[in-house]
Amino acid sequence: MYQKIVLTGIIKNMKILLSILIFFLYINWSFAQQTPITKLNYAYKSINDAFGGFIQTNYIKDLDKTQKFKGKFFIKGDKIRWQYEGEFSQVIYINKNTFTIYDKTKKQAIQSSFSEEKFGQLPLALLSRIADIEKDFEIIEKSENRITLTPKAKMGNIKKIEITIHDEDFPIKSLKITDTLANTIKIDFYSVKINTNLKDSIFRFVPKKDDTVLTH
Repeated sequence: MYQKIVLTGIIKNMKILLSILIFFLYINWSFAQQTPITKLNYAYKSINDAFGGFIQTNYIKDLDKTQKFKGKFFIKGDKIRWQYEGEFSQVIYINKNTFTIYDKTKKQAIQSSFSEEKFGQLPLALLSRIADIEKDFEIIEKSENRITLTPKAKMGNIKKIEITIHDEDFPIKSLKITDTLANTIKIDFYSVKINTNLKDSIFRFVPKKDDTVLTH
């Protein structure tokens, strides 16, 4: 039962988390003289693609349970592959308008649409209005390398987003989302490489003969 609750929470929040990650991939943090708030107003496509490792820590307050996951991620434009390793062997694909969750153990994939119209209230919509980010969030500088975003209007179940940045090619050190129930998802990134010309095939889900694909 606990695993089902955790999985439901992951699926619900990963759409939000991955959308936020897409947005921050396009932020150029090279302007050291600017404050974090000012930097959010500048969008550049200096990072064409990126891949690396992540450690994800989920906390469910009602159960007082913490669970850790480890894996790899790949990003290229509006395409993402989020791959869990170990016992929780799932792969999440976002390829333009298609959202796919593939469970390797069960040999089962669940596919749904992922559109701005359907998720217009989520951070994915920021891609079309990056310059207006301050209209959507209250932005607070906690320190020189930490920012907190609070939605001005209802945005899914997000209460706040905390971003920790650092002076490396991939500027995001960690992301932490807190929802309205005080549950959290924290992602720490490591060994990230950028602009390696990732192949598009990495982001395409191709089912095997014995896989079951469910759509909704």
